[in-house]
Amino acid sequence: MDHSLPLTDAYQRLLGEVSRRLGADHAELLLRAAPGQPARTVASYGAPPEAADASWLELPIHEGAAEVGSLRMAFASGAPPPGASERGLALALVELAALLVEERQQIAWEPLRQAGRRILAVNEEELQRIILDIHDGPVQKLFLVSSRLALLQSRLADGPEELRRAVEPTLNQLTGLVQSAQQELRATLSTFRPAEFQRRTLEAVLQGLAFQHEVLTGNQVDLYIAAPIPPVSLPVKIALYRVLQEALSNGYRHAGVDGQEVYLSGQDGWVLLEVCDDGIGFTPPPLEGPGATEREEHIGLRGMRERVHLVGGQLKIVSELGQGTQIVVRVPSDA
Repeated sequence: MDHSLPLTDAYQRLLGEVSRRLGADHAELLLRAAPGQPARTVASYGAPPEAADASWLELPIHEGAAEVGSLRMAFASGAPPPGASERGLALALVELAALLVEERQQIAWEPLRQAGRRILAVNEEELQRIILDIHDGPVQKLFLVSSRLALLQSRLADGPEELRRAVEPTLNQLTGLVQSAQQELRATLSTFRPAEFQRRTLEAVLQGLAFQHEVLTGNQVDLYIAAPIPPVSLPVKIALYRVLQEALSNGYRHAGVDGQEVYLSGQDGWVLLEVCDDGIGFTPPPLEGPGATEREEHIGLRGMRERVHLVGGQLKIVSELGQGTQIVVRVPSDA
């Protein structure tokens, strides 16, 4: 597939026109040829400024959740900055550039997105198969071990006192370890139990998740649904469910609060999910662009990012130390 950037001549004419109208001495339009590749200059105007005190205006160009490039303009030292109307003209160029790259991106990215949406459903099926294997394997074996230990304890109660003193502490310790392992496995399996994505609506799936979280953790989840919510595809339902599950879990483990608020709404073919808390907050790592985190300790945030991207959505995390956390997800309902 040819990933070269099209419409270079159109970019050049647009950039030149807006630069002349705004009085920019130099301008650059940078775009990515394909996902994951660095942005490169597809059009430029004038010579780069030599003065160190030249003023710069930079506007990012987004397509969905991804930043696909930027518009950079330099103005001579002492020149008045562009006014509101002039900045509006520059923004119009940015929006037009985004429209021009949209067709190219659909060609380059859509096969990947389609494959990703299929992977979401397949992964969910595989997860449920693993859960069933754990339930039918290790869980049943632990139950058998627990039963045998209980039998040994009952028989030991009728045995010699010297034997009880020698064996009972170890036997009690083993019984406690097995019971603890059983409880942990039950909690894990309960967290990832089938959500019946195919049969239930998005609202019902998320309501069930909120209730489950409250039962497992004791934390309160206030879920507000602004009806009507448009019908969503299976991949979108899975993505939003798993994102909310991770967000609630993170809030419970790290925020230091006993409750969270969740807002679900729909508008113009999009579904918006917000998860908020008034906890201790944190400094979010970068999730987009060349500096996006790939660190192991950020696996939960990375997972949310990838699930949202696979259905063509956008993820935003707003948080500061002492200021709580807000997670905002926006996805197309028909992805």
